[in-house]
Amino acid sequence: MALKNIISLQYGMNIKSMKQLQNEFLIKTAKAEYIAKKVKLSPAEIVFIYHCQEHLKENRFVSFEKILPTKDGCPYLRFDKSVYVLIEHFKKEPIEIVDKEISNCVEFINMFHAASTNLTSTVGARYKASYGKDRIAARNMYSVFTKVKQNPNLIKNDSLKKVILKTIDKNIEYVEKATKILEDDRYLDIIGRSMQENRFIHGKLTLQNIVRSYNKLRLLNMFDVELNIREKDIATFVKSLLKRNKDLDFDEIIGRFYITSFDQYRQKLILALLLLPYEYFSVIKKLLKLGNLEWAFRGFEEKINRICEKDEYKHKILTSLH
Repeated sequence: MALKNIISLQYGMNIKSMKQLQNEFLIKTAKAEYIAKKVKLSPAEIVFIYHCQEHLKENRFVSFEKILPTKDGCPYLRFDKSVYVLIEHFKKEPIEIVDKEISNCVEFINMFHAASTNLTSTVGARYKASYGKDRIAARNMYSVFTKVKQNPNLIKNDSLKKVILKTIDKNIEYVEKATKILEDDRYLDIIGRSMQENRFIHGKLTLQNIVRSYNKLRLLNMFDVELNIREKDIATFVKSLLKRNKDLDFDEIIGRFYITSFDQYRQKLILALLLLPYEYFSVIKKLLKLGNLEWAFRGFEEKINRICEKDEYKHKILTSLH
């Protein structure tokens, strides 16, 4: 296999076996296992991700799925018009949603965020900055939802129209409450401080991307790192918990992240980020694009109901914010 030979040459490893798994390959050597992963990222984006990982290592945070560089120090490999990265492959155990494990995860995330500040610049990297995008998303959601409510005929399928009219008011309420918090000037203050700290975050910090390996916690899927406020990561993590158990005390869990510097507005900001119905918004946008393609509407009704069922915890958040 040509790819196997190139990897062996570029990374200086003696490959014992190489097995294809969808868009990636499991590579086994005498000492370790790796994944050669095909990515839809530009070389400049990969350089940024690799630079963030090197920054974490310099700050003594090494518990994450690392990209391995070639012998020449390049964090990616080109082959057959595609871009590959080589990442570590190790034993993974899922995290249980029990109080002790949640506390361990909170401490682990705080350690990661402490190590992710003061990022320096590097040559050839395309920096991903997402400051303030949630405020823009909230405005867009409100605009689209109210437009659909005022003109339901924009949804061409009658059964879907009924489902959306039944669920859209609640989602408008979520967006209105979140927008009120996001439009506060204190949101800009938090962004400003994060920019001064030059902090990056994980970007997709769900419970599924934290695993236990050889009795230590590790971060997975480090391909969405971005310059942003840490509250975005915290909201993503708490949301992943609530999707598994909507009865968890989200206020108490959020409070664990701010043991020494609790800020009431930061807590409200995280709740606002939790309220934003990104999945529901995505479905509505797709339906508006489909127009009169009746055959394409299959499965959307079930999908909307499933999203709304998973978002039931948001009613408790509204109550908490009133």
